[in-house]
Amino acid sequence: MARISTYTIDSVIEGSDKLLGTDANSSSALATKNYTIDSLKTYINGSQSTAVIPDIVPLGFFLSVNREGTAFEKAQVRTLAGSTQTNVVLKSSTVNTGADIYLNTLGTGQVFLIIRDYNDGQFGVDYDFQAFADNSATFSGVLGGVTYTGTITSFNPGTLTSDSPAANDSQYVTSGSNKYTEWAFNVTLDAGQTYTGGKVAFTSFTFLTGATQVETQIVGGLKITRGLNIEGDVVIGTDSPDTDPQSLTVHGPIKIKDTEGSIEFGDTAPNVTLTTDGTNLNIGGNGANVISNDTRFTQDIVKDTDTTANNGRTIMGQNSFTAINTDGTRAVLSSTGISLQNSSGVPTGAQIVPVAGNPSSLSGLTDQGTLSQLQVGTDYYDLPELTSGVAVALPGLSEALAGPSGNITMGRLFYGIRQSNGALFQAATSPASFSGITISSGATSVVLSSSNHTAIKTLLDATPANQALYFVESTYTTAFPSVGTLINDTSVNIYQIVSEVQSNLSITFGKQGNGTITINTSQFNVNSEVFKLNDIPNASKTNFLHYDTSTKAVSHSALTVTAAANGATYDFGGNNDVPVASINFDNLQITAPANGQVVLKQGYAYGGALTANTTVDNFKHYILDAISADRTVSLPAGTAGNSIRFTNMSSLNSSGNYVASSYVWTINPNGSEKIMRSTSLVLDESTASFELFYSDATNGWIVNGLS
Repeated sequence: MARISTYTIDSVIEGSDKLLGTDANSSSALATKNYTIDSLKTYINGSQSTAVIPDIVPLGFFLSVNREGTAFEKAQVRTLAGSTQTNVVLKSSTVNTGADIYLNTLGTGQVFLIIRDYNDGQFGVDYDFQAFADNSATFSGVLGGVTYTGTITSFNPGTLTSDSPAANDSQYVTSGSNKYTEWAFNVTLDAGQTYTGGKVAFTSFTFLTGATQVETQIVGGLKITRGLNIEGDVVIGTDSPDTDPQSLTVHGPIKIKDTEGSIEFGDTAPNVTLTTDGTNLNIGGNGANVISNDTRFTQDIVKDTDTTANNGRTIMGQNSFTAINTDGTRAVLSSTGISLQNSSGVPTGAQIVPVAGNPSSLSGLTDQGTLSQLQVGTDYYDLPELTSGVAVALPGLSEALAGPSGNITMGRLFYGIRQSNGALFQAATSPASFSGITISSGATSVVLSSSNHTAIKTLLDATPANQALYFVESTYTTAFPSVGTLINDTSVNIYQIVSEVQSNLSITFGKQGNGTITINTSQFNVNSEVFKLNDIPNASKTNFLHYDTSTKAVSHSALTVTAAANGATYDFGGNNDVPVASINFDNLQITAPANGQVVLKQGYAYGGALTANTTVDNFKHYILDAISADRTVSLPAGTAGNSIRFTNMSSLNSSGNYVASSYVWTINPNGSEKIMRSTSLVLDESTASFELFYSDATNGWIVNGLS
């Protein structure tokens, strides 16, 4: 035989190429044999009797890495000793490990378990599979609504080739273009349990005992796609952060579950620590909490030095700031002013409202705080609250509440939200009414018995925020409407209770939507200063405020302002200026306002492109699209004036070209109603647009504007 170096190089290696070697089992002198590349491939894949795939993940295992690849691919990985785990969940309604677990049986009665790894990176090879058998691992799983428990008796490694392995061997499974790995284990079910079915997946599965989780050491870049448990300290970066800074980026929560864990800011005191009792966040340490950016709180912030009592606190809420004294009384600062309250949070008087101080144009004056007096020229006016509690007095401003037009008896009480000259019903009171309270014609107050006064005061003090306490006359016995429905005083006489006086056991009330506010000051003369008002006529006119340019005085005749429905009225049934309580915008389109004017006009909403049998709605515009079978449109019940629009595009393709359709749309009326005096309308014109307008029972729906 010539020297090996003298033979030429085969640049193309094929499976039939031969290698020269020695048969170790040969007793012949001619032990030198030829071996093909295909035979070596078959041996390595393990199709022969010798199992060459290891049964367990060995210690010191290294991934096959690409030195020219990513940082992670360049990382060196080795497997260290594993730790035994209990209650390892592989399948549940919430846990997705990237694997399914099946139970199956051989014809011999042998039951075996299959873990199918979908090779999606979620189910890593992080368990010592042979250890399941070595540790007699136990499991519990639900299959077909039945719970099966048992013990692993053996791991079946299999050959992992394209040959036909035994059903209970580990193997590759191909589905379409995807190839899955199925790890197989023989099992023994617990006493009293049998399984004779085929391959069925567990809906939930847990290894109760015997699972060995493999621990891995990574040298280089690391990417974790599953849970990471670390026993010991974690150091990110070096001791020289200025020269070697490192960051921790987390796409998910950092969980500090109990008092053992904490986050510390600063290496030594003074520092700041974040800890928890399992529910609350506790910020401690001697370091300062410095907030240098905009901060938004979605819950109240409470400073409480007394954790056992509801006092001595400062509460900063989203819309208010509350200071609570040791006796429970409090002051609440909000955007509307300051409210002084008792220990139950009930206001003890009128809200203190901040008033803008002296104008900057008047030099030498300073802001003197809350406005309690008003100076006009040389005269001073106190600003008391009127007895009704409805309005605050200004010079020459007075109010008059309205009482009933005749003698009445107080009926039921309710809470409501003031709306126009009525109220939006919110809730009936408990008790609902009080007997024996009669009110004289025109009266706006009444003296009550001690028990009735106490009961009504209790209801008045309990009035929800932004609501008022009302009563109706005893003659109104109709059930109150649903929550949010308007009770209008044009049909129901309702009265608002505005105040009570403990000393004489009286209450003050007024008829909603009635009463007057009167301005009767005869003249303002602000020294020689120019008093400017917009849009006030210079000429004197009755009931108009006017400005005299020569005397620089503003004056007016007696002016009475009567409550109305915010200026919106209409004429109906012979009555003039009926208040407008609501406007229904059904089938109305609103143009862009111009010069304060809003124009409403009839419009249609888009109903969609139809391809199936459909019941349509009034005042909508539908497209009848291309169909693959005859289809029907069902109309709603007709009411005179109702309208529906259609555009038939069933013969137009996606490019807008005409293609004759083999199928037709049919429109059917509701019940016994008619379309053009007929029982149905077949659309033989497949590119038409038209309107169906309901006229009357005789003619039914009529076709309008066919094009």
